[in-house]
Amino acid sequence: MSEYFFEKLGNLREKFPPLIANIRGLGLLLGVELTRECAAIVKECLEMGMLINCTSEKVLRFMPPLIIQKKDIDQLMDVLDKVFGKLM
Repeated sequence: MSEYFFEKLGNLREKFPPLIANIRGLGLLLGVELTRECAAIVKECLEMGMLINCTSEKVLRFMPPLIIQKKDIDQLMDVLDKVFGKLM
């Protein structure tokens, strides 16, 4: 499942290159380094039902449960796509 998650984040990076600087992680613990502060992004994602957090001011951190399914990752990607789209 981690490969699928990483692949989907990579697709977002291709769609929003000015916003996403780097994607890194191990297993399901993944971080997306942004080119801007992420507190507002975290807040908007929470309002849309996604619980993520921000570290180092510019890194979105994802720590999903080990039972996460593709449909959950797809739902998160839809939310991130909408939020990132508003920033462009």
